This record gives sequence, C-alpha cells and structure tokens, in this order.
Amino acid sequence: MRKGQSQAHFFDPVLIPAIKPVLPRLGVGILAEGISGLAKLAALWCLIHLIEALTITWVLYACACWCVSAICSSGAAWISHQAEADFSSRLRRQVATHLTQLPTRTLARYGDNALRRLVSEDITALHHMIAHLPAEIVTFIIVPIASVIMLLIMSGPVSLLALLPGCIAAMYYLILMPRYSARFNAERVEAMETIVTAINDYVRGIRINRLFDAQSGALADYHAATNRFTRGMITWVSHVATAAAIATALLQAVATFAIAYWTSYQLTPVSIAATMFFGLAIVTPSLRLGHGLDYLSAGRAANQRIAQLLHEMPLPGGNASPQINHPVLTVQNLCIHTENGSLIDNFSYRFAPGKITAMMGPSGSGKTTLLRILAGFECSESGEVRLGSHHIASLDEHFRHQQIQLIPQTKPVLNTTVRDNLLLTDPQATDEQLHDALNHAQLEIDLDMDAASLSGGEQQRVGLARLFLSPAAILLLDEPTSALDHIRANQLMAALLHLTHTRHKTLIMVTHDSALASQADQHIHLNKAPQHHKEFTV
Repeated sequence: MRKGQSQAHFFDPVLIPAIKPVLPRLGVGILAEGISGLAKLAALWCLIHLIEALTITWVLYACACWCVSAICSSGAAWISHQAEADFSSRLRRQVATHLTQLPTRTLARYGDNALRRLVSEDITALHHMIAHLPAEIVTFIIVPIASVIMLLIMSGPVSLLALLPGCIAAMYYLILMPRYSARFNAERVEAMETIVTAINDYVRGIRINRLFDAQSGALADYHAATNRFTRGMITWVSHVATAAAIATALLQAVATFAIAYWTSYQLTPVSIAATMFFGLAIVTPSLRLGHGLDYLSAGRAANQRIAQLLHEMPLPGGNASPQINHPVLTVQNLCIHTENGSLIDNFSYRFAPGKITAMMGPSGSGKTTLLRILAGFECSESGEVRLGSHHIASLDEHFRHQQIQLIPQTKPVLNTTVRDNLLLTDPQATDEQLHDALNHAQLEIDLDMDAASLSGGEQQRVGLARLFLSPAAILLLDEPTSALDHIRANQLMAALLHLTHTRHKTLIMVTHDSALASQADQHIHLNKAPQHHKEFTV
C-alpha cells in the first residue's frame, strides 16, 4: 500500500513539509528564468530586424536584452539554488529524525549502503531536479512556445515545417530511445556491477594474491570481470550510444536550416532569418531532452526511495517527562515473535534498582532483541515495558534516552576523537573525569586519539567508559566483556558492581560468560525452544 502510494505521485506528499517553504522562491526563480529566456528571444528579434535596417538602435536594443537576460538568469540560478539548499537541509533533517525513530529491525532491513545512498546520493538527485527546474521549464516549455508564436507572426504557418526535425528528435528521445536502450540496460548494469564487485574483491584480496599465481583467487576473477566488462560496454555502445549519436547528428541545425530555407526562400530576408533562427530556438531544446529527462528520472526514483523510507512505521513516542526518583523497570506479559516462530512468550519481570541482572541463553534466544525493547528501540507484539508507572512508549524520546542507555556489542564509537565520544554522554566532564571513566573500563589511551582507529576491544571499552559518565538510571549492556581477557573482564565486573551498588543504578547485562554472570545479583536464563520457558534466579 505504501509502496504504491509512493509511486502514484511524481513528488510524494510525505516530502511536502520540506518542499512547501521553498515553493515561493522556486516560483520567483521560474519567473526570473522565464524573463531571461524571453529577453534572449527579444535580442534575437532585434538582430533579425537589424538585417532590414542597419542602425545602431537595434544593436543597442539587442545588447540591452542580452544584459537583462544575463542578470535574470544569474539571479534565477542563485534563487533556485538557495531554495534547493534550504529544501535539502530540511529533507536531511526530516530523514535523519525519522531514522532515529525507526526500529532497529527496520534499519537492518535497509542496510548501511542503502541508508548511505538515501541520505547522500538520493537527496543529491533531488537537488538536480529542483535546482535546475526553472531552467528546464524555460528551455523545454516557455522558449519553444514563445518562439512558435513569433515564428507564426513573422513568417506564417508554412514556417512551422522547420520544426519537423525537432518533433522527430523529441519523439525519438521520449518514445523510441528509452524503449530501445531498455533492451540493453540490464546487460550494462550487470557489466558495471560485475566489475565493481571484482575490484572490491581484488582490493581486499591483494595480500592473498601475493601468495598465489595469477590464475587463482580474486585476481583471476578480476581479470575475467575486466574482459566481460569490456565486451559488455562495447556491445552497449554499439547498440545504444551509436544509435543516439547518429540520430543526434541527423537532427542537428543543418536539417532545420535546410527546411527553413526551403519554406521561406521566397519571403523577405527578415522572414527567412526569423524562420531559421526561431526554428533553431525551438529545435535546440529537443536535442537536450535526453539529459533533461535524466534529471527528472533520477529525481523521481530518488523521491520514491526516500518516500518509502519516510512511510516506514516509526517507534511509538509520547511527550511525558515525569519526575522519577530511582525508577523501576518492569516488564509485563511481553511476547516477541519472528518469522521463524516465537522468541519470548509471556515474559514478566521486575528489574530491581541497585542490582546487576545477568541475562543468559543460547544464541537466537532473544537476548539482544529484549535489550532493544527495554531501551525503546524495538516494539514487542504484546505486553508492555514500564519505567516507574509510565509506559516507555508514552515517554518523551529525549527523556527516555536520559533514563535508559544501551551500549551495543558492535559499533560502540563514532568516527571522532575518544574525548568527543565520551563528551556526548557528559558534555561537562573534565579530562580527569574522562580518564577516570576509561580506567574503570580497563583502558588507558590518549583522549585525542581517533576512536575509529582503535581495535575492536578498545572501541568496546570506550563505549563502556560512557557508562561511568552516564546519568541514566537504567544501563543495558550487550556482551560487554566479549573482547576482554579473563582478568580484565573480572576487573570490569567489579567496577560495574561498584557503580550499580553505590549509585543505585539498574544494570542489565547480556553475557555468555557463566563465571562472570555468577557475580551478578540476579539472573535470567532464556531457553531457545518453540515455546520459551523462563527460569529466574534472584
């Protein structure tokens, strides 16, 4: 339903909040560009009359029209690009806000590459469609219509025969060329994807290729892919690009000039010039239809992809920001199901403040999913999660993040310095406090180091250091010691126990380490079975 809704509109209604504020400026841009196009035609009209009366007056008029055209065209470009920049900024904020409100499961379905394309390439494609819209409207609509009117006035109806090449070109680009190229487009896309994949595999396998000869591994695949790519692109060029080049050559100005002279050679020199120049002004845009429609086609496809993302159902949210002292996290009758069956069925539990709860179970039993639901990043099929007396879905998003903090097992740091990563949790923390948090997480590094350059285990401990700075009352950890040795894991566990007991926090930890879990205050074991039975040890 949503996908069909996105495809039913050239510009999906879900994008209206971003485009509506800039519509007046786009209108001004179209008006200014229209004046520019008409001024160019007026200058052309002045030059045509210069043939009849060689006076400085017509030259001055033509120069004045060209100046007006240049000023209006530059002004239209500035206004349109300013409007587009505002639109892109609004749309990026809209997309970014929506992404933060989507369930983790939905984000995983899109994947990193698709999301990267949505927030960069697709919004850039909309830039071309919107920023160049005034110029395209003038080029393909306003100037041709005005030229036809002036052609009829100055040379009569017979002069319209000079438009025949333009009509043929328009039909060719709008009807024949898309269908013809579509026959070979799949082959071109396959050739491009094959070579890109082969290059990526080859780059990743350079070290391996050094150990073997050229007939093995990614190197052999790369050589084969380059040969297929060359053959595929030659085939595509011979069928599509060559046909387009021949058609463009046949529809160039020479055809228009020939027909224009044939239809008007018996008229006055002014009429002959008008037929040639205004006929050319009409035909020239048809030769740009391919590129003009490329902008529209790419923009429409980008619009549909962005709209599909914005139509994804966000997580429920409210506006409540209650005052809660020592909030208690409780779960009532929670059920989690996947396409493979039930993960957790009718689960109820009360997580006591000032205690560490260790959650154990085999892979696939729903431990990580349960953590995401407790953090408000996923929705359950039934049941509810409460913070105090409030359902977490009724809480303000910012308030919920202040009260509940999840440290995932993967991607715990941002691509910036260690200091900046830690200051996201506590912007007022001093360097001494930051070092102290890192020490609790069993890590001694320079605060100015790039966090993304650290090893996986070090990145995990930078994420854990945020716990010792966080004001959140509920702390959720997913395999916090998976990258630590036994000694460091026990030291971290001691620090977490001290943090939890002295600052009265609720800490829920998923772990596969039974020795580590035995030090926790409470225990939950999730069994992977068609109907899960929960065993609790408090």
